[in-house]
Amino acid sequence: MIHRALDKKILSCINLNPYLYYHYHLQLATYMFKRFYLPAAFLLLLSGCDVFNIDGEQLIYPSEIEPLAMNELVERNREFQELNENICSTLNEFGYTGFSDVLFEGMESPCVGFNVPRVELSEPDTLLTVAIESLIFNREYTGVRDEDELALFQREPLFGCIVCEGPGIDSKPLQWKFVFERQTIQGKQIHGTYITVVVDANGVNRIWGNWYQDFYIPQRPNFLQDEIVNVLDGQTIEWAEPDTTYTHTISADQVELPGRQMIVPFEDQKKLQMRVGWIIEIPSDEVDFGGWKVVGDILEGRIILVDKLIGNNDFSVQ
Repeated sequence: MIHRALDKKILSCINLNPYLYYHYHLQLATYMFKRFYLPAAFLLLLSGCDVFNIDGEQLIYPSEIEPLAMNELVERNREFQELNENICSTLNEFGYTGFSDVLFEGMESPCVGFNVPRVELSEPDTLLTVAIESLIFNREYTGVRDEDELALFQREPLFGCIVCEGPGIDSKPLQWKFVFERQTIQGKQIHGTYITVVVDANGVNRIWGNWYQDFYIPQRPNFLQDEIVNVLDGQTIEWAEPDTTYTHTISADQVELPGRQMIVPFEDQKKLQMRVGWIIEIPSDEVDFGGWKVVGDILEGRIILVDKLIGNNDFSVQ
């Protein structure tokens, strides 16, 4: 049973009940043995050499990003905030601007109660330039190297009071929030890489989100889309929302294969693994988000993501 836990915004693994878990991995192991190991043994006997001609870099797949030690993270965060005097947001456990409460766990975000200047901002195009320049200036932390790769997804004024007392209370845009589209490399979108930047009269005060650079992207899949679908056929998705839980049994003849791949920062034992997978769409008219999107690793066949087909992105200011 594919299960999405209540407290997880991104499901990055497949959890099955004991019988189905065994059955799923038995199917996968049997398939890999028949498809790869038997033919490999036969060809190696014939040739006595490496007939696969595998690129040596493929051996390091997936590329991994390790969390920083707490003392290293604290120091890196101090340097980040010294470079950006107006900023209240912090770095995540990997030293990037992606949202995490690792530096204020169990406490309010340091941006709660942030003192925003009471200055009306009426020229968002100018502020957008400020936001982009900040992402490039902080490339070591944001992972954004080229402003031409940035595409604006959403912008929104954040109102506050100019006159806060008396009969003439007045509310105006004191901040602007800019959300940038997900990162794309080699035509593949990277899951979870929207970046939110908030600008006030003093400059950028928040950066939540980051991109990734310098990781290996395999070009030749071991698994085709149909082969991953065959493994999923008959499995059950269990998806929990705050007010209800949905279940859906996957049927191979009802899935849709858009022929696209995406990159998923897959969390495994506190490390991030940069994995590439086929997108498999599972439409359903029984849920208001259209169904599910399942992503299967192109080299290993494992499920690396289950998500809503139609997402409801939460870009609320933290």
